[in-house]
Amino acid sequence: MFGVYPILYQMAVNISEISINHVYRPLVVSLFVVVLLLLIFRFIYRDWTKAALVATILLILFYSYGHVYIALKGITLGGMFPFRHRTLAPVWAAAACFAIWQMFGKKGNLAALTSMCNAAGLFLLIVPVYQLLAHSFQSRISESTHARDVQILLQSDGITPDIYYIILDGYGRSDILKNVYGYDNSEFLNSLKELGFYVADCSQSNYAQTEFSLVSSMNYNYLEELGDHLVSEKIDRPALDYLIKHSALRRNLAAVGYKTVAFATGFDWTQLDDADYYLSPDPSFARLNEFERLLINTTFARIIPNVNLDEQYADPELYRERTLFVLDKLDKLSYIKEPKFVFVHLIIPHPPYVFGPTGETVEPIDAGATRSEQAIHYRNQAIYISSRMQAIVPKIIANSTTPPIIIIQGDHGPTVPSNPRQRMSNLSVYYLPDVDVPLQPTLTPVNTFRVIFNAYFGQNLELLEDVSLYSSYDDPVNFKTIRNTCNTNK
Repeated sequence: MFGVYPILYQMAVNISEISINHVYRPLVVSLFVVVLLLLIFRFIYRDWTKAALVATILLILFYSYGHVYIALKGITLGGMFPFRHRTLAPVWAAAACFAIWQMFGKKGNLAALTSMCNAAGLFLLIVPVYQLLAHSFQSRISESTHARDVQILLQSDGITPDIYYIILDGYGRSDILKNVYGYDNSEFLNSLKELGFYVADCSQSNYAQTEFSLVSSMNYNYLEELGDHLVSEKIDRPALDYLIKHSALRRNLAAVGYKTVAFATGFDWTQLDDADYYLSPDPSFARLNEFERLLINTTFARIIPNVNLDEQYADPELYRERTLFVLDKLDKLSYIKEPKFVFVHLIIPHPPYVFGPTGETVEPIDAGATRSEQAIHYRNQAIYISSRMQAIVPKIIANSTTPPIIIIQGDHGPTVPSNPRQRMSNLSVYYLPDVDVPLQPTLTPVNTFRVIFNAYFGQNLELLEDVSLYSSYDDPVNFKTIRNTCNTNK
């Protein structure tokens, strides 16, 4: 129980971010280590009970070290940081040695102590097991009922252009990038305009959080209209996740013959791994996944050089690998002959900051970096992704037999440093060939596919009022309307 609990706990805490496949290996390894410890100390003590008690103590010490270190490392005494590996690690090692030595002298019946450990182990397991079961139950409910989405029957009339929906996470509007971050992305936007793109110069996102934003845009409605439970006091995360992975957009396009193409993102709720074509870098069995690295960060193993990781982002190199994989493959999908809906969620220019302005590798900054440091790294990543998209988009168009529909959006604006108005100011550009579509500079993502369905699929959907609803992660359903004060005449 003590070998399983830490893994189930981390899984329960991060259940919306990870795939269950990430958990199998650490569970197997932990149970193997438990059995190995038990056998080793059974050989030493010639007593199963003593062996079990020592193994339990060692497991507690191993799995608790990282949590204690994280809690104490920021404490200062006289301008110094006393709680570092050089002080904490010897204490943990001494405690382990003391437990092993003490057990040699233990006499008599240890059944009472064993019973206490069993009771403690069961008690600890109750919470994560309950959370996991509740999440599983709620997910099944979400899968059996669709939200109150817009019911439409698409009419393709034989015209089925490929649709690329490209989300650049946290990419801000041009005026925000220029005035706040000192980055003029007019070269990128002008190159898109020359190709025939419409740039919504005064775009704002509908929501400040990725999950809310994508649910809204991919189901072309506001959250409260999709279901009251989505934005109740206790957010229905499984339902939100389901409405991204199995959106009304996917269902309606599939009904007229579209195949979904998706890429690995590292976030379970935007990772459409049941897509008709799911593309991912070749997995390496020897390489730790994000969950494993996060788990290691909470254990005694974090003292090993090159294993300790920033708590906010488990493996920056994986972000680089996945981002580069998408950028290398995105303009090479012409081998898929069926009409395709290509969903791309790139975690850039959003942190972690692992790209320099020309794509070079940079050391990611930690969570304690200053706002000015974060702003510089954000700008550099915005420069890099702009240059890559500037090169990729013309190739997508050139390689397409029928001119494709291409939407490039920020799910929201910049993260830090940011105020609500900056956070809601996002990039939004549209390539809608061969149709005359009246677009507005203040068009928000909730209307994106209403416009497309009207223009290409014979619908007459009413465009919704463009409203931007800001909320913080600490209080996610306390929405504040952010009025669009952008100059629409520019």
